[in-house]
Amino acid sequence: MAHDTDFFQKFKDQIKFEICVSAPAKVVKVNGKKADIKPLFKDGNEEHALVLDAFILKGAQPVSAGDIVHVNFTDRALDHLTNQPFDPQYSRMHNISDAVIVGVYDL
Repeated sequence: MAHDTDFFQKFKDQIKFEICVSAPAKVVKVNGKKADIKPLFKDGNEEHALVLDAFILKGAQPVSAGDIVHVNFTDRALDHLTNQPFDPQYSRMHNISDAVIVGVYDL
């Protein structure tokens, strides 16, 4: 592979690696309609920190501490989520902080 092709392949891979789409996670604590979760994928040799207050979709309930769940990470920030159209007010995109529990694995 030519040096310039190798550079662009690594550059593309690095960008894709930084975009969060979905992942399995373990529920650490349930807080009503939200939960604190621990993503199970490692980032190299490092484990991810807890994600606090991930939304739980109605179809994913009931969720209990210890459950292994599947989470999606939204395209934009969820900090100002309401039942009306809203401006996310943050430039955060595909961020692990914007996790939504969409289902519970039956392992």
